[in-house]
Amino acid sequence: MEGSTPAKKGSIFSIFFTFAVDNLGATIVFPIFAPLFLKSSQGLITTGTLAHRTILLGLFLGIFPFMQFLCAPLLGEYADKKGRRSALIVTTLFTLVGFILSAYSIHKHHLILLFFSRLIMGMGASNLSICLSALSDISLCEKSKVRLFSYGSAIAGLTFILGPFVGGKLSDPNVNPLFTPAFPMFIGAVLTFVNAFFLILFFEETAHPKRKVHFDLIKSFHNIQIAFKTPKLQRSYLIYFFYLFAWNMVFLFTPAFFVQNFHISNSTIGDICALMGVCWILGTFVINKALQGISHKKVLFVATLAFSAMSFFIFYPTKMDNVIVILGIATVFSGLIWPLCTGAISNSASKEMQGKILGLSQSMLSLTMMLSAVIGGLFLHKHSSIPFILAAVSSLIACFFVTRTKI
Repeated sequence: MEGSTPAKKGSIFSIFFTFAVDNLGATIVFPIFAPLFLKSSQGLITTGTLAHRTILLGLFLGIFPFMQFLCAPLLGEYADKKGRRSALIVTTLFTLVGFILSAYSIHKHHLILLFFSRLIMGMGASNLSICLSALSDISLCEKSKVRLFSYGSAIAGLTFILGPFVGGKLSDPNVNPLFTPAFPMFIGAVLTFVNAFFLILFFEETAHPKRKVHFDLIKSFHNIQIAFKTPKLQRSYLIYFFYLFAWNMVFLFTPAFFVQNFHISNSTIGDICALMGVCWILGTFVINKALQGISHKKVLFVATLAFSAMSFFIFYPTKMDNVIVILGIATVFSGLIWPLCTGAISNSASKEMQGKILGLSQSMLSLTMMLSAVIGGLFLHKHSSIPFILAAVSSLIACFFVTRTKI
């Protein structure tokens, strides 16, 4: 790879492999868990009201980002003290245990153990900042770092498509009688084992461990406090917060919406989530590049307003194909908004704060995903459209703050 020494190529491959497995663990579950929680025929929850099921689903979806929110800063500090290699191996082992426990608990219909497995996987997937820090360590120049980060972004986009698609297919016995909801978890465990193998054998330490590292057990909460109390960042982060809350509400509860209204299979849910991934990439890379010459503030205003409108009308059509079209358009706008928000935040901060931006943004992403999962789960039983209405309102609030912010 250009911009890195030959000795570091094994490390770079190991980092990208880790990045892919973590993203796979986060996305492969979306076609699986909505049917598991909402359909009594799946055997996980055989009694209880719809409200009971949706609340449990919301809490379950929220555990993963909550553990990321708590553990990401701590693991980053651990990586500074013990080194990137040790931190990556530890988090990968967490992910491996999480996949194995997930497969076992789904197979045995053990709800509490399934919650615990997702908690462990959230801890394991808290190593995004460690991966990016290791890539920064390896880079020989700024151009090389940007290139490696872009590869990481491309891998995230690819796994956004492949994760739900593979999870949907491998969990659907209608595709193959051997496939069950537990089967994708076994595949994830195998990939994670291979990932650990590469890290142990080929990853070389990229940083000099620091002896004096102060561990802040609630650093994520301090990150949120900094984001909202720093005058130059405050409004940019308000836009980012309400946009992320809206997007996570749409993304997390799309499978539940289709299960409740159209009674589709895991395989079809995977296809829809994969289509959302394609639309996301279209908005983030293709349309964003085509609109480079237009004022970012104008584009962001139109995109947040359009995303709000599309979110509100997702549940309106009675035919599934029409719902998918509106959902795809909403996802394109969401993919367009994300780089504009992150760019606005970066440009609002001083050079001295650029290093903190990654941690602040990661904490914000995890917090909004957790909040949207829990809140959406609380109201989903009232009507399957409520998460989308909340998303529309939240995006509209983001649009308001765009008008009040210098971008």
